[in-house]
Amino acid sequence: MPTYDYRCTAHGYFELHQAMSKHASAECPECGIHCDQVMTRPPGLDIEAMADVGMPGAFALSGDRLTKRHRDAGQAYVHPDHRK
Repeated sequence: MPTYDYRCTAHGYFELHQAMSKHASAECPECGIHCDQVMTRPPGLDIEAMADVGMPGAFALSGDRLTKRHRDAGQAYVHPDHRK
């Protein structure tokens, strides 16, 4: 399940794992007040979880894409032992 961010007027921000169909609101874990979802960071994908549930190449594929992007931009990390 994805993690969503919420804001309680009394206790501040908290995170909660819950179904996508119920993401719009949640109860504060401290006081039980109804809280609306807030966006505190950009959405992300859990590639490892995707691989665990049936996308066997998800982690390797995303890593390969990022590596290629960094190499193309001249920002790839090269371990000191592998430098020429």
